[in-house]
Amino acid sequence: MSMLLTDDSPVCASAPVRPPRPPIEMRQADPAGRLPRPPDGRWLAVLPPARQVLAVGEEAALLAPWHRQQHAQARWQAVPLPVGGEAVAPALPPAGSIDLLLLSPGFFALTDADRWLARLGECCAPGARLSLALDNGCTLERMARLLEAGTAAAGDPQHDPARAHAPATIYKLLLDAGWLPHLAAHEPVETADPAFAQGVRQLASLLGLGEGCVDEVHRMRRLHVLARRDDDGRAAAALPPRTSAPFAVVVPTTDEAQLRANVLASPGLREVNARIAVCRGAASPGDAIAQAEAACEADWLLLCHQDVYFPPGFGQRLAAELEAIPAHERPRTLLGFIGVGVDAQGQRLMRAGQVIDRLIHMDHPGSGVALSFDEVAIVVSRGSIHRIAPEMGWHLWATDLCLTAISQHRVMPRLLSLPLFHNSRTGWGLPEAFVDSAERLIARHPAFAPIHTLCATLTPEFVASRRALHR
Repeated sequence: MSMLLTDDSPVCASAPVRPPRPPIEMRQADPAGRLPRPPDGRWLAVLPPARQVLAVGEEAALLAPWHRQQHAQARWQAVPLPVGGEAVAPALPPAGSIDLLLLSPGFFALTDADRWLARLGECCAPGARLSLALDNGCTLERMARLLEAGTAAAGDPQHDPARAHAPATIYKLLLDAGWLPHLAAHEPVETADPAFAQGVRQLASLLGLGEGCVDEVHRMRRLHVLARRDDDGRAAAALPPRTSAPFAVVVPTTDEAQLRANVLASPGLREVNARIAVCRGAASPGDAIAQAEAACEADWLLLCHQDVYFPPGFGQRLAAELEAIPAHERPRTLLGFIGVGVDAQGQRLMRAGQVIDRLIHMDHPGSGVALSFDEVAIVVSRGSIHRIAPEMGWHLWATDLCLTAISQHRVMPRLLSLPLFHNSRTGWGLPEAFVDSAERLIARHPAFAPIHTLCATLTPEFVASRRALHR
């Protein structure tokens, strides 16, 4: 800090010496059998069994005696949050020894949370899990406090810096560190002024956001996130960077900020030096593909939404998949990342592929027979036989591609299981344009009725019921 003398000559005063805080001590219940103050019950309820646990921060450490009641084999170690220059690293356990890492809510308030997340990851074994409690910085409560502009009392927990976090930002930090996050539970905002919520909806609409966020994300006070270690992604991300990718990325774009925050910021594309074709004003997904084919030289085209974030290891893994496809099969190949497929025995339909959609990780094996793709991302070759029907609009065109491939080209589309983050800002409802596309899809493929997709099972009755809602 700086002190100002009477002659206006600044000198620096030495900072006070603070002894390093020791790791948090773990204690059993006292002799009377009483446990410490109860921890966050929702957090405790979603913790998996473990043998070696590392708790970072005091609130995570509070879970220990309660967790041990159900999992007596668990051995816990705790360290404080690494704030104020405190030496935490020497107290960390050996590399590869931890199978459950817990992070207290204040962890992501650290200015170097990404660096500490990487350091803590070194302590974790293959297959480890990570669990954290996150105080949502995007609640209706917090928005109201910001608008009050300082009228809340001093010390109000709503002004705690640990609350100033958007879930999507934390998900990206976890993905970058090699973790695949999933919302396991949440504490809801119990009350919200309906008039204020409606006002937020109206403001969101001015930004092009879906109404569903106000009824979902903005009403989660605390999120309990459980993540698994992405060992395959880590291994792929550790490979030497490629000088060029076998695929180019095609992005129909309407929002430059969303594009910059997601596709253009993706480490999974940088690691292979993938070219990105930004298509502004495309009339349809097929139009975007046609523009990219004329501008790109790569053998493959990855068509994706502008709100997709590709984590480390994605590019290397996709490149390896594509290079394994023989040249004569490439024009007929059609690949997706999440959708509806058929199991290996051909007996039943199943969700297949992998995506982290907003807060939820859909994690399924791939499928060699896909009946439906979500439009979040697909892969075709340059000069592919598969052409997107312009009349399908911006919804269900990928499912139309799948059904056309099967019925006309006698080709089985495939679903890969590679993680990507669909950082959508829209709501959870289906717009009227989706219903229009559903009606066209049913008319184009009557032999496949009912048509199963991730969003709905499409039938004439479904279309009629949705039409009634939009009247």
